[in-house]
Amino acid sequence: MSIFDITGCEEKIGYSFKDKMLLRKCFTHASYANEHGESDNELLEFFGDSIIQFVVTEYLYKNGYGDEGYLTKARAQIVSKTPLLKAVKKLGIEEFVLLGRGQEKSSSLDQKLFSSIYEALVAGIYIDGGINLAKEFIMRTLISVIEKKSIKNQTNAEKTDYKSRFQEYVQKYKLGSISYEMLRRSGPDHSPMFRVAALLNGQRLAEGEGRSKKSAEMNAAEKALNKINKN
Repeated sequence: MSIFDITGCEEKIGYSFKDKMLLRKCFTHASYANEHGESDNELLEFFGDSIIQFVVTEYLYKNGYGDEGYLTKARAQIVSKTPLLKAVKKLGIEEFVLLGRGQEKSSSLDQKLFSSIYEALVAGIYIDGGINLAKEFIMRTLISVIEKKSIKNQTNAEKTDYKSRFQEYVQKYKLGSISYEMLRRSGPDHSPMFRVAALLNGQRLAEGEGRSKKSAEMNAAEKALNKINKN
């Protein structure tokens, strides 16, 4: 059994485990477990993923970042492997991972490996100390380092994508098919103006204008979506 620096690890993660062997298990990769007859962290990883999903969802919901579609995309951004890897590296806990000899070289920069360590660690803290401490760890090490401004900018940008929102709405309620019809192009070549109609099942629902065909379609989609919502 390799020596595992429990004190050093706890100092870096900012939490002291009551069950020290559970902490070690959080960092035990399957390759090491197979070589030394120990339990690996795969089930902890599975459990931790669900806990992170819940905590991040609760955070986004309480902070009012948008509707279901925007919250889903923002959550996916936060819980993806890259932010989890960054959290591990910022904590400086890569050195504590227990790897089998065959994995030591090939996995040094393995994104999946280190994001999995974060998930396992979250589960370990939950099992050892409860949901509040697990939540505090996630807030401190993951959510706080994701700029709130970047999440807001992302969701605000998505809110202006009315074509996608219109499409999602129509698909959700099975209203039929959407198409766009070019009505006219006016103005000089250097500054044209486009007028487009948004059609639902071939029926004209709304018209929009813009300096490009795309912006005119977006405007038409916005008006069509507003019309459907009012009705």
